[in-house]
Amino acid sequence: MEGAKTAGPERVRLAQSVDPFAIVLLVGLACLVLWVWMLGRANHGRGLEQMGLRSARQITEDREALEAEDLAQMLEAHNARRRRRGEADVTVADMEQRVAQDVSEHLRRREQYLAERELDELLEATNARRRARGLPERSRADVQREFGVGDGD
Repeated sequence: MEGAKTAGPERVRLAQSVDPFAIVLLVGLACLVLWVWMLGRANHGRGLEQMGLRSARQITEDREALEAEDLAQMLEAHNARRRRRGEADVTVADMEQRVAQDVSEHLRRREQYLAERELDELLEATNARRRARGLPERSRADVQREFGVGDGD
């Protein structure tokens, strides 16, 4: 019983020591949290959509759809010109194959250019050493004959 007697006056002291303004703020904060929670439950849309924004995935999908539409329009215009000239229509697969061939040709020419440039640099370094020793210089034709490399290979 003693514990019950001491609990009563302490509650009275605690209630008297709490500022009424703090109680109003706590109740207001609890109401605000409850209101936001209920608003979120009632609204099933995404936050970005409600603000007029789109996700990165939606932007990417829209961009891909526009690019596909552009490709279809350009291919249709290209085929219309070909039909006027009496040529056969071109499909997307044909265009992809043509692009792949162009890319491989470009890479082949690039590799050939870099190989020729490297050969020229090596010849220059070799000829500088040969000049320093008093030996005759080597030409590109000498190297190609020695290693069996043709001009077009």
